[in-house]
Amino acid sequence: MELELARRNMVQSQIQAGAVRDARVLGAFADVPREAFVPAAHRARAFAELEIPLACGQRMMTPRTEALTLEAVALQPGERALEIGTGSGFLAACMARLGAQVDSVEYHAELADTARAVLARCGCDAVRVQQADVWDWEPAERYDAIVATASMPYYDDRFESWVHPGGRLFAVVGQAPAMDAGVVHVLQPGRAWRESMFESQLQPLIRDWFPPRGFGQ
Repeated sequence: MELELARRNMVQSQIQAGAVRDARVLGAFADVPREAFVPAAHRARAFAELEIPLACGQRMMTPRTEALTLEAVALQPGERALEIGTGSGFLAACMARLGAQVDSVEYHAELADTARAVLARCGCDAVRVQQADVWDWEPAERYDAIVATASMPYYDDRFESWVHPGGRLFAVVGQAPAMDAGVVHVLQPGRAWRESMFESQLQPLIRDWFPPRGFGQ
């Protein structure tokens, strides 16, 4: 009962109050046990509006940022989605709860293994976690939606080629303290437009350099 009350308070006081209106997103946050994805040392803060530390120097996004991300990308049942940066696995579980089939790529083997185990314990079989460096990885198929859970100082448009025409890509672009979270709508190969959604600050994707191309020039 205490967990349910804490989860309900998170949805109402942090997510709904934080301007998230999509009932399906609110339902996903009410249903997916966020505490199961939080490291044991920080479980008491599972529902707080905080970035929770993970292994390998990574952090979970705050609940509000996670919910805004899901609302922005607008996943639909039956879509195929790619998550770049698995982290704890919680966001992927929420994406699956929204009805998507999810591939998730994680750079750190420890995080990939942990997320895979937690997802299995939660019965979330609609998520496949792969350990890989996304810059050296190529998907076997295109996706309806891609969510990058880390930021790029400059926009790199290579991920657009992984999106079906008519699909979308969520990306956070910029450098602290001014980062812009937006959705790139892919019209056809080489044609896309970017919709700015909200301000955010995320850790950068792991990469030695970023070419200033596309919308981030």
